[in-house]
Order: sequence, then structure tokens, then C-alpha cells
Amino acid sequence: MVQEFEMTDIGLMAHFLGIEVAQRKDGIFISQSGYAGEILKRYGMKNHNPMNTHVDSGVELKKGTKAGDVDPTYFKSLVGSLCYLTCTRPDIRYGVRLISRYIETTDQSHLYAAKRILRYIKGTFDDGLFYKPTDNFSLVGYSNSD
Repeated sequence: MVQEFEMTDIGLMAHFLGIEVAQRKDGIFISQSGYAGEILKRYGMKNHNPMNTHVDSGVELKKGTKAGDVDPTYFKSLVGSLCYLTCTRPDIRYGVRLISRYIETTDQSHLYAAKRILRYIKGTFDDGLFYKPTDNFSLVGYSNSD
């Protein structure tokens, strides 16, 4: 390709679409800690206390009944930001999926659940995915067939 196109070698990849990439000898670590910091700041959660879990156990979310209780644009933006964060944070995927069900009929309980996820992110700010090299190339899948 170098013979056909003018190219410059800029080294190992460090960022890709907001995802930070750290390539080391023992593997590759990807995270979105910079993006996580941005969304904590954007939604005013940078100074709140962190949480140990992203979903409150025993809380059942239901369809909102009061119109205008929560700004729908604000909530949709928050859910969209959290959806993008699940690229490197599969631990929050359940909670994000749970609140995204109520994107059209939002009330304060849904906003509280979304902000709880943000507080969890604050406590697990530097988490991400680590891929280590292996000689075992078998693909394993699991299914809950209930």
C-alpha cells in the first residue's frame, strides 16, 4: 500500500472513536475513562458519592404516569450516552437496557435509576476490557433457555 498511496506511520493506536487503547506486551486494554468523565460532568454527577452497584436491588421500574415529570430530551441524551459507554463497560449493560425501556414514558424513578448508573461509573471510573494473547482459539457461548 505504501507504494500506491502516500502514508505515514503514526505508531500504535491510542484512541479510536473515544475509546482509549493501551497496547502492552501482556495484552490490550480498552476503556472509555475520558468519555466517562465527560458524561459525569455533563450530567452534574462529578461530585456525587460513588455507588457499589449500578442497579438498586428489588426496585421495579414501571411505565411513567405523569407527563412532563422529566425532560424527555435530557433523559434520552443521558440514556444514549450510557449506551455508548457499554462498548467497553459490559457491566452496566443490564442497567442501561432496563432504563432504555422507559425512554418514551419517563418519570423520576427512571431518572434516579439512570443517575445511579452514573454514580456507579464514578466508583469504577477506570474499568474497561483487557484482551490477553492466547493460543486457545475456541469460541464458547452460553445461553439461558428458560
